[in-house]
Amino acid sequence: MNQNKEKQNDSRSFEMEDIPKDSNAAIKRLLRLLMQQKGPLFLILFSTLVSIGLFAVTPLILGRATDALIQGIGEKGFGGGFDILADILQGPILLFLAAYLASSLFAFVQEYTMASVGEKLVLSLRKRISEKITKLPLRYFDSHQTGELLSRTTNDLDKVAEVLKTGLLQFINAVFGIILSILIMLSQSPFLTLLILAALSISVFATKWISAKNFVVAAENQAVLGELNSNIEEFYTGNLIIKSFNQQEKVTKTICEISERQYAANTKAQFILYAIYPAIRFLTQLGFVVTAIAGGIFAVNGSITIGTVQAFLQYVDQISNPITQSSYFLNSLQAALASAERVFAFLDEEEEVPDIASPKHITAPQGAVSFEHVRFGYHPGTILMQNVSLTVRPNEMVAIVGPTGAGKTTLINLLMRFYELNGGRILIDGTDIKQLSKSELRRMVGMVLQDTWLFQGTIAENIAYGKMEATREEVVQAAQAARCDHFIRTLEKGYDTVISSEDGSVSQGQMQLLTIARAMLANPALMILDEATSSVDTRTEVEVQKAMAKIMKGKTSFVIAHRLSTIKSADLILVMKNGTIIEKGTHEKLLTGDTFYADLYNSQFGDVANEPLAAN
Repeated sequence: MNQNKEKQNDSRSFEMEDIPKDSNAAIKRLLRLLMQQKGPLFLILFSTLVSIGLFAVTPLILGRATDALIQGIGEKGFGGGFDILADILQGPILLFLAAYLASSLFAFVQEYTMASVGEKLVLSLRKRISEKITKLPLRYFDSHQTGELLSRTTNDLDKVAEVLKTGLLQFINAVFGIILSILIMLSQSPFLTLLILAALSISVFATKWISAKNFVVAAENQAVLGELNSNIEEFYTGNLIIKSFNQQEKVTKTICEISERQYAANTKAQFILYAIYPAIRFLTQLGFVVTAIAGGIFAVNGSITIGTVQAFLQYVDQISNPITQSSYFLNSLQAALASAERVFAFLDEEEEVPDIASPKHITAPQGAVSFEHVRFGYHPGTILMQNVSLTVRPNEMVAIVGPTGAGKTTLINLLMRFYELNGGRILIDGTDIKQLSKSELRRMVGMVLQDTWLFQGTIAENIAYGKMEATREEVVQAAQAARCDHFIRTLEKGYDTVISSEDGSVSQGQMQLLTIARAMLANPALMILDEATSSVDTRTEVEVQKAMAKIMKGKTSFVIAHRLSTIKSADLILVMKNGTIIEKGTHEKLLTGDTFYADLYNSQFGDVANEPLAAN
């Protein structure tokens, strides 16, 4: 019962996601983007009018040919043979072929140009999204999942592109084709035209009802499919944990249950999509029946000719098919507009505060850092840091310690200007970081984070990420300093080995060493180490600490550490709690007296020291 309720909720949420909140606004923005290609759009419009116009007159040409043939046979009989037929049909057939070929040519121009317009529009949106990602503040990524961002750049844009390149063109052709066909039919026989339209209206309402049902069922199918994919991804990535806790049977049961629901939903969707369509086609045949019966009566009475009846039968087909296609297109258009809304909403997200018009420059950074009465909160109503002030002299090593959530990483993020302050200011060498361009500020600072990140590329390219012009010799020197040269040379292609964070060809600890080498090669004035040695063993950590001490000589460094044994030699230790610096000083100074730092230190080493006493 709960599963059914969840299934209904998933379907409802998926369906709501595919319903635009403001269709008019989304259409206007898309049209503004399309109007940037006025020349191609004019060519599409012209080609459409010519192509549809020529195609719409072909039934009239055949109708006139039929009437001419009947009249010729009536006047001359069959005695003339094929010569008579050739004389009668030669002109109409040539005219028909010319109209058909010209219509096909302009249709090709129309489709080719529309595909180009659609691709260029989507390309421009992809470029704007790529630029937007680089301008978004870090708080956006804190509050949005990676999958949501990927959905904007892939699924949503694909939906928009598909509708623009194929669906919209079909809809335009359908609208023009229906209008021209009806106008021509009205010029030939208004009464018969109205009679046919009344019959076709039944199929229109049926199509609308069926397509609405199809949308709901398709939404349900996609919701269950999304649930299935999500679970498969989760179980795949957690395969080791699943086996460790013997949960294989439960996982298999869950996947089978969701697969059964997806099978049922997909079967229903396929039935409506493929089995109901013939029923709609059957209803459209009412137009042919009405045309045949009423047209026959009018032809017998002499109101219209047989050729006109034959033309009307063709027009029924030219109207009925586009009506059916248009109904399905409107559903896909609805989903595309919802996707476009999500893309536009992403493009409208608030960006980072831009650099000032004339930023200052620090030509030879010394590494002096000052926090003056800094106030900051991730949300306006909740201030994490109330009044943080500190001064760091050049070349000092500053360690930042404290419990989880104390604000250690936040302090560093503010220095990098990943977040904007709510009050106070931060200075580097006496210059407010707001007076510097972000790119210059971040070139002065090197970061090694706890979460390693390597892109798809060679080891040499990953190490040189912060200094792309580095020579191979400089890359090797940085790797040697970071103690990763040895394991690199054990790989088959050495520094030219292609790796990434996902392929598993290097261990987590080795990836950490590569990120340390990357920071060393950049040779910044300030160095930030956020649990930089958390993924290496103790022996390697000692070697890396020695290498870091050597490479950071002459640099100001900030080290976030949970293992307090690694920061005993720090020039200054900042103890943070609840977003505030509650204690500061050297290791020896902070251990004297009843300090929070002493409690942290003893919690790590006190039990070991007391073990012999406990044994006695």
